[in-house]
This record gives sequence, C-alpha cells and structure tokens, in this order.
Amino acid sequence: MSIKCPKCQSQNIVKKGFRKNCFGKKQKYYCTYCSSWFVEDNGFKKMRFKPEIITRAIHMHNDGMSLFKVKTHLWQYDKIRVTRGTISRWDKKYALFLKSSTQIGKAKT
Repeated sequence: MSIKCPKCQSQNIVKKGFRKNCFGKKQKYYCTYCSSWFVEDNGFKKMRFKPEIITRAIHMHNDGMSLFKVKTHLWQYDKIRVTRGTISRWDKKYALFLKSSTQIGKAKT
C-alpha cells in the first residue's frame, strides 16, 4: 500500500520530518507534484481525545457497560470529561471499523 497525496492523489511524495503534538509524533510528507504538506490519516483526524481513549470507551460500551458507567469510568480513572452523547457518537462512528479489525485479528489466529 503506497501513500497518496490527499489533494492531487499523486504518488510523488517524500518524507520530510515529523509533526509533534500532545498525541505523539507522526511522519510528515511532501507532495512534489502539488507542493503540499500532509500527514497520513489514521482515522481519528480532528478528534479531541486520544485514539486509545476513544477505542477503550467503545469497547467498554460494547462489552455491556452503560454510557453513564463508561462516562464515570473515564472521569474517575483518566480525568477525562465526556458526555454520554459523545461516547454514543464515537460508537456509531468507529464501531464498524473496530469490529472489522477485531474479526481480521481473530481470523489470523
């Protein structure tokens, strides 16, 4: 799988340093065709919370915990304030993706 520029879909890209923020560092790329910079999208683009928090909340909810209990757990153990509606939206947005990746993981074992 090769990386393509999100603007022009060109494969003429080169690695050019890292972008660092509170979530860690990610590889930056430069498209030589359209002269644009980009970072590969991991599916959690423009999300306020770390992907680990989001996936853990979805797994807790799918394992049978209520939205209120998930919200309380995140506040008590991680000091993260989210609403039940936010957790529900995360579940709708990412549950299908997480289910497909766990089924792939089970098929390999």
